[in-house]
Amino acid sequence: MRKTKLFAILTVMLTMLISVNAFAADYYGETDVIEITGGIDMEKDSESTFDETRTITGKAECGTVIIINVYAYNEDGELALMKTYETEVGASGYFSKSIDLFEGENVIIIGTDDGSANFAALIKRKSEEIKNRLERVVCMPGDGLVSYYSIG
Repeated sequence: MRKTKLFAILTVMLTMLISVNAFAADYYGETDVIEITGGIDMEKDSESTFDETRTITGKAECGTVIIINVYAYNEDGELALMKTYETEVGASGYFSKSIDLFEGENVIIIGTDDGSANFAALIKRKSEEIKNRLERVVCMPGDGLVSYYSIG
């Protein structure tokens, strides 16, 4: 019985730590100019992650210049452009670019240099402190309530 409870608790904890929500993107522009194939799940509204980077992959016509802008909130609480990335689609028709994520909300705009297509997505990067706290939590179900105990 104790082993079953311990297994259930560890399974819940592992699920909480590994679980990452995917995020969605809104598309603005001509159809079939850019197709995002990885790094953004078009079915979701936002994503939470502990990762410091994200790799965006996709397809477009050879020679298309892809611009990726990362916006985040600055010290004044205003959404500001934090970093811009640029890559040109090669002969294969595929592109891939790793981007840095800032702690907090990151608005990612992926588009072409001529403005013919744009994707907008939201990634919420959580702090190391939250990650560390989650790793030290034990959930103890009982009496219809869930109790949380911190280890260490």
